[in-house]
Amino acid sequence: MSSSRSFSSGSDGILKPPATIGILGGGQLGRMMAFEARRMGYGIAVLDPSDNCPASHLADTFVCAPFSDESAVKQLHGHSAVLTFEFENVEPAVLDGLVSRPSFEPLYISRNRMREKRMARGLGIATAPFFAVSSVEDLEKALLDPEIQKRGGGILKTCEGGYDGKGQWRLQVGEDLSRELRAELQAYLDQAEATKSAAVVSPSEKESKTSGQATDRPPGRGPANGNPDASVPLILEGLVRFDREFSVVGTGFLDGSYVAFEPVENEHVDGILHKSKSRASLGEDARETALEYCAKIQKHFGYIGTFAVEFFLENGKPVFNEMAPRPHNSGHLTLDASYSSQFEQHVRAICGLPSGDTSHHSAAAMINLIGEDDATLEGMEEALRIPGLRFHWYGKTDSRKGRKMGHITALARDMEEAEAKADEAYRLLRWVRQ
Repeated sequence: MSSSRSFSSGSDGILKPPATIGILGGGQLGRMMAFEARRMGYGIAVLDPSDNCPASHLADTFVCAPFSDESAVKQLHGHSAVLTFEFENVEPAVLDGLVSRPSFEPLYISRNRMREKRMARGLGIATAPFFAVSSVEDLEKALLDPEIQKRGGGILKTCEGGYDGKGQWRLQVGEDLSRELRAELQAYLDQAEATKSAAVVSPSEKESKTSGQATDRPPGRGPANGNPDASVPLILEGLVRFDREFSVVGTGFLDGSYVAFEPVENEHVDGILHKSKSRASLGEDARETALEYCAKIQKHFGYIGTFAVEFFLENGKPVFNEMAPRPHNSGHLTLDASYSSQFEQHVRAICGLPSGDTSHHSAAAMINLIGEDDATLEGMEEALRIPGLRFHWYGKTDSRKGRKMGHITALARDMEEAEAKADEAYRLLRWVRQ
């Protein structure tokens, strides 16, 4: 994107403390990012619509406003030497002309599942078969496709919005669409059509138009940047009969280098990440392929900062699921198990500093603490008697069902011991209604 100002830095191009890092989003990711940045001597500015969000407690400057408030975003930018993000669902218009790391293009691509899948396929990264769905008739036709039939069905997802399993429908081959599901889908499609605004111009196309200069890729087009012309509300992805789920968290730096942590194995419950283990059970070929896929993505975007890619392991091979252009839940264990955490790596990258050491000094297992309505967490004192257990609380004001309130990480000499400790601690923790 074009920018209206340059980064404040020394003659060596490094952004040095006490320069201020602006974070768009004040949730737990912003909070943990701010912790690492403050430890390194940087100032923090945060924008979030909640005046008591987790990151607000660490901010030197806090802007309480919706993410769609263009003047508020510019105010945040004015307080900051560099602007970054804790989540990807940012409207393009509010960032026009602003400097950010990462740039807006990977956010623009990853906030839409169709653009994201086309980007991956264009880079030669294996994906499940997928189909654009703009009507119930499109869905019925896609379900008859041989690739979907062979896989026994698919997952219908909203192209934008939805996370932790929300906005998804699992569909089996041979099952007729129920009247209730048809009505639900039609209502969603009608709403999407009614609220569809003027076409969003992709960041690369906007840069081409405003600067008058050629870009590295055709502006906003082509399979490797998501083909944004194909704007559809829903995507059907073929079922993946996976052996396990894993993710790769890594960081791109100003010199073009990419440094990744070891792949992390993940377990989900009800569509929400439950547990992550610091080393995934992968063959060496699968591990190397996944790391190569992530390096391709970093090179494609010229990505600066930390990002994650979630994979399925299917028949011994990694299959792209989705990208998160920010630090990731599965990387939280790096706060305790690694010499340089995913958040420190992000701060280093956006400030022009070199990479830290991403190796683990301990095996680790992380378990999310998912809230219940109007409840408090009990059992912390018993859990903390377990050697090597670390407790992280996000400072959210109230507990709600399905809300990520904190996490625990167990450290040990080997993965089996770490997982056993984490499971034991989790059994001791319990939500009690107030």
